[in-house]
Amino acid sequence: MRARAPIVVALVGVALPCASGCEPAYGQAFTQAFAAAARAEGAGRLAEAVRRYDEAADGARRARDRDEARWDAAEVVAREGHVEDALRRFGAIAGDPTSEHEAEAAYRIALLQIESGDAEPGWSGMEEVARRYPSHGVAHVAMRKLAQHADERGPRAGLDVLRSLEREFDTTELAPLVAFLTAQHLEAVGDDVEARAAYGRIADRWPYPFGAFFDDSLWYASLLDEKAGHPEAAIDDLERLLRERETTFIVGSYERARYVPALMRVGELYRDRLHDRAKARAAFHRLYAEFQHSTMRDDALWQEAALWRLDGDARTACDRLATLVKAFPDSRYVPCVVEQCSEVRRPPGSVAPTECRGYLTRTGHSTSLSGSSSSTSSSSSSSSSSSNSSSSS
Repeated sequence: MRARAPIVVALVGVALPCASGCEPAYGQAFTQAFAAAARAEGAGRLAEAVRRYDEAADGARRARDRDEARWDAAEVVAREGHVEDALRRFGAIAGDPTSEHEAEAAYRIALLQIESGDAEPGWSGMEEVARRYPSHGVAHVAMRKLAQHADERGPRAGLDVLRSLEREFDTTELAPLVAFLTAQHLEAVGDDVEARAAYGRIADRWPYPFGAFFDDSLWYASLLDEKAGHPEAAIDDLERLLRERETTFIVGSYERARYVPALMRVGELYRDRLHDRAKARAAFHRLYAEFQHSTMRDDALWQEAALWRLDGDARTACDRLATLVKAFPDSRYVPCVVEQCSEVRRPPGSVAPTECRGYLTRTGHSTSLSGSSSSTSSSSSSSSSSSNSSSSS
């Protein structure tokens, strides 16, 4: 490490001259006018802001700065309610292929026309935004608005519009969105079989990590599988989603919003639909053990402990609940644990409730995040009493 120190010093020495001499040459006229415009806009002096943004555009040395000043001026004019002037300004930007705001300006024109009562050219313009700029983020917004507009005549009308667009956009970056919206509309019109197949195709064609709708497609597929009476298939959907989970040890996170709800539902499906308490316990414990930053970890331990108790293993149940109290001293379950397990004491300084809420101990209490009507079953089955050996907490 010592041998490399001179190299680091040399690199720092090379970089230092750029600290003051390598910044863009904005030009004083631009920087002063742009700063004044921003102050005026923030203070609500919109007419002054427009004038200052125009001055900044005229004084800009770089095309990029001129473009930004023009865009900001157009946005402020639109906020003022001067539709014709805003359309003229956005039109100039949309007609400039060198502008970074070309696609956004085209979208704003269409939106302004719709909002000002000129709906026919506005919706035509919205379609054109999706066609001309399918790789731009604003095209996704335009496509969703087109579907919502068609839905005003009912979900069947929205489905018809989306199906008419599927082939046209199939080779563009909008294809996954159109496919997902189509699947949602199939479900909305009650065609669960086709909707389930559509969700499956999305997950297959655009898998993790590049498929923006991979998780959502498998989530909704699992709901439809459960609705159709196929809990095993629903679990397969959710486990497929969970298999793609990644972790990082440096900075940031790869966690996705569906992971914890998916694993909670796996436990609930084993418990409520398949009456396999051993596998349900394993799923709940996985959530506690593997998702270290989840706010559902105490819920998972509580559900696991309840299943141990149903199987007659109060000792393991209290072991799990002791872990809950130690790891989450402020959990809503703390007073319930103290009631159920005499050897567990309330932690000093705990701000948990002082009384156990009745709904937490009622049979049927569920932490489901899916909105399903799963309820805890106390009935036994051949699989529910299997594997009474406890896993390490």
